[in-house]
Amino acid sequence: MKKIFLFAVAALSLISCDLTTPPETMLDADKALATYEGLDDAAAVTYVAFGAESWYGVDLSIYPDAMCGNCVVGVPKNSGRGMGWHQWNFTVSGGFSMYGNAYVNILRCNNVIHAIKTNGDMYLAEEGVTQQHLDNVMAECLFVRAYCYFDLLRWYAQPYAVAVAAPEGDVRALGVPIVNEDPDVSVLDKPARATAKANYENIVSDLTTALDIIEPGFTRPGVYDTKCSVSEGAIEALLARVYLYMNDYKNAELHASNVINSGNYQVATANEYANPNDDYYGFWNETTWDNVGEVIFGVYNGPAEGSTIIGNITSPADYGDVSVSKDLLALFEDGDIRKEMLRTSAEYPGYYWPNKYQGKDKALAFASIPLIRTSEMYLIRAEARLQQQNVNGALSDLNVITANRNASPYASVSMNDIFNERRKELAFEGHIFHDYKRLQRDLYRSDVSSTMNKDVLKDSKYWCMPIAESEFDVNPNLVQNPGW
Repeated sequence: MKKIFLFAVAALSLISCDLTTPPETMLDADKALATYEGLDDAAAVTYVAFGAESWYGVDLSIYPDAMCGNCVVGVPKNSGRGMGWHQWNFTVSGGFSMYGNAYVNILRCNNVIHAIKTNGDMYLAEEGVTQQHLDNVMAECLFVRAYCYFDLLRWYAQPYAVAVAAPEGDVRALGVPIVNEDPDVSVLDKPARATAKANYENIVSDLTTALDIIEPGFTRPGVYDTKCSVSEGAIEALLARVYLYMNDYKNAELHASNVINSGNYQVATANEYANPNDDYYGFWNETTWDNVGEVIFGVYNGPAEGSTIIGNITSPADYGDVSVSKDLLALFEDGDIRKEMLRTSAEYPGYYWPNKYQGKDKALAFASIPLIRTSEMYLIRAEARLQQQNVNGALSDLNVITANRNASPYASVSMNDIFNERRKELAFEGHIFHDYKRLQRDLYRSDVSSTMNKDVLKDSKYWCMPIAESEFDVNPNLVQNPGW
C-alpha cells in the first residue's frame, strides 16, 4: 500500500499494549489527522497489524492447526518454533500475545473514527473532499475495528452460546473491554470487560454501518492488491462469519448468499487452487489477488510491508517446524487437489508440509495471507442451511467445494461432514481451533509430538486464553478467565 506502512510495521514491535498511555503511533495524532490526506494515511495503517507474526503473520494462521491436530510441530524438523502452541502450553506469564496488538489497532481505528465524527466539516472544507470520501475511510476503520474485537472474542471469551447463557455477573459471560473512541478518555480509562453479548452487538453494528456507508464498488486508491483492503464483499463476508459464531443462522446464510450472488467472487477450481503444471503454485501466491475470485480479503506481504516466517516454518527446505499430521492426511482421498498440493521432501520421506505460503515468486518471506475466502462462504452457508433444516441446500453447497477439489461428492450431509470439509478446505488458515470451540467439541489427537495436553475437552480452561499478568498491572478492572 503506501510508504506509511513501513513505519507502521516497525512501530508494531515498539508499541506498549498499555491502554492507559497513547501508543507511539498515536502521540502526534492531532497533527497527523489535521488533513484529509493524514486521515486517509492513518486508516491505511490499520491494515498492517494483521500481518504481524503474533497475529496472522504466523501465530493465528498456523499454530491453531497445530493445537487442534492438523499439524505436528518439531517432527521431523525442529528449529524450536511453535512447540508451546502444539502443547497448549499457555500461562498468564506468556505464550499468547495478540491482545496488545489488537488493542493498539483498535486505538488506531478509534482515532480516525473520532476525528471524522468531530472534525468532519474541517475535512470537507478541503478541495475535492466529499462526504463519500469520509464515509469510505470510516467504513474501513469500522471493519478493521470489528475484525480486531472479533478476534479478541474468539480467543479470550467463551463461545457465544455459553456466554449469553451465563448468569449475570458470571465471568463466563464476559467478553473484552470496549475502548472509548475519544482519545482524551481512552488514554486514562481503565475499562472493565464488557459482556460478550455487548461485544458482538457492537461488532454487528460496526459492520452493518460500514456496509451502509461504503461507496458501491469501493477499492482503496493506490493499493498494491485490492483484496487486501476493505470492500463491500469483505464486510458482508465477515458479517456472515460473525453471525455463524452467534448461531444466527438466518443472517449467516443471508450475508454468505449476498457475497456468493454478487458475481464478484468464485470458488477456485482444482487447477486454480494448485496447478500440477506449476509445482502446485495455485492462486495462493499470485503477485496480487485483484483478479482471483477465491480471495475476498487478506494480508498483503511484500518487500515494502516487511517479511514474515509463515512460509519458512511450513517449508521442509527451511525451518520446516510444522508438518502435516496423519490425522489430517487420513481425511483426504487420493486425487483431492488439497492432498496433492502438500509438499514432500526427499530428505524426509513419508512426511508432508503445508504448501499455501510459498510467497510471491516463491520467496518464502513474502507470502500474502488470505483471511476470508469464497469457499468459506459456501461452507458457512452449508452449515447455516443445515441448522435451519435445509438439507438439500446444505448438500448442494458442500458439493460445490468437492466438485472443485477433485473429491467425491457427498450423497448426504451431516454437521460432522461440514466440520471435516471445513477442516480440509481451511487447513493451515487458523479456523480449526475456533470450529472446535464454537461447536463445543472435545479434541482428541493421535498424531502428536508431545503428550502434553494431547486431548483437550470442551470444558477445558484452555479454550479461553489467559489475559496476561502485565495487562492487570495497567488495568486492575480486568477479570481473569476461569482456571487461570
